[in-house]
Amino acid sequence: MTNSAKTFVLSFSLFLVYGIAPTTSSGAPSAEVGQKGLSPHLGDLESAQKEALERNAPLLIHVILEGEEQNDEYRNLILPDKELIKLSESCVIIIGNNGDHPQATVTVQVDGKSRKRTVCSAYTMFDNCAQHRAVWDPIYHEYQEEGGELGCPQTILRMPDGELAWRHNVRNPPAVSEISKAVKSAQKEAGASLTADGLRAVKGHHIAATNAAKALDWPKVWVRSQEILELIAVGFWAEGAKTSQVDALKKMRDILGSIEESFEPGQVGTAWRALIVFEASTRKTPLAREVAQVKKRVDRNKELKEELAAIKAEIAAEALEAEAEALLREDEERKAMKLFKKILGKRYTGTETAERVRERFPDLE
Repeated sequence: MTNSAKTFVLSFSLFLVYGIAPTTSSGAPSAEVGQKGLSPHLGDLESAQKEALERNAPLLIHVILEGEEQNDEYRNLILPDKELIKLSESCVIIIGNNGDHPQATVTVQVDGKSRKRTVCSAYTMFDNCAQHRAVWDPIYHEYQEEGGELGCPQTILRMPDGELAWRHNVRNPPAVSEISKAVKSAQKEAGASLTADGLRAVKGHHIAATNAAKALDWPKVWVRSQEILELIAVGFWAEGAKTSQVDALKKMRDILGSIEESFEPGQVGTAWRALIVFEASTRKTPLAREVAQVKKRVDRNKELKEELAAIKAEIAAEALEAEAEALLREDEERKAMKLFKKILGKRYTGTETAERVRERFPDLE
């Protein structure tokens, strides 16, 4: 593993332990593939490797020297290859070239409408030459030979963690089939990867889980972490999500234990409300079954029977009241009054809700 890759793996480990999300370098957008061909990572080698690690995707580097026949052949025949373009959807792509070319204007389709766009005339996937030159020096320093020469054209494939997976360095373009074979092998070893859109979704869930942890909302931490695992089951994001779920589940069990211990005579109403709220928040977590078991144990406690019946009636009456208020807001007065009348029935006698309704509608029969 290269030093730069080791450094990034270490920094990313901080995210796993402390929940510190990695930042993107200089706003470099993710690699994607459009209808016209490759749209490579717009950033330096380090930021590209960072994206590869985050997406659990191989990093495919195309090194093309300006003004040599074999390099021009690489640019004109290898980069536009449809098989390579399709395969590159699951990779982070870097194209390094040291040339300076005239600008050209092209017409592109955006949401079904034609738009004019200014691009590098030789590498139309770049807006300008500065973008494909940005990675040239880092690539040179990383892969130069003992005499200071950088073999070109050259294809380099790195694993998500920066480990070298394959390298073609014989001063001639490889066959597309060679690149394809190497990429497929690397993808198989790495496992499932994220698309650029998938990575954005994962980061969104991670931010939500981090904020939930700060708010001590452990059910939400677990659910958001599960959303991450449904998008990517391997790699750093997955490992972080698994760790978060283990921690969140432990915290939820502690909370459930505290709620169950709070069921004492005179405190049942408060404890039952806490349990009901907790039950709703944990419904999508593995703790749901344990919460149901606690409810059963509480229900079987004869010492709490009378207070339990009272709080259950109170909660049911509150639900009817809320429904009635909603109907009033919708100008459904007749239906609302029917519910208010129901609250005044025998079942809810003695509840605070019934007292409120009676005070509000003293003539309601």
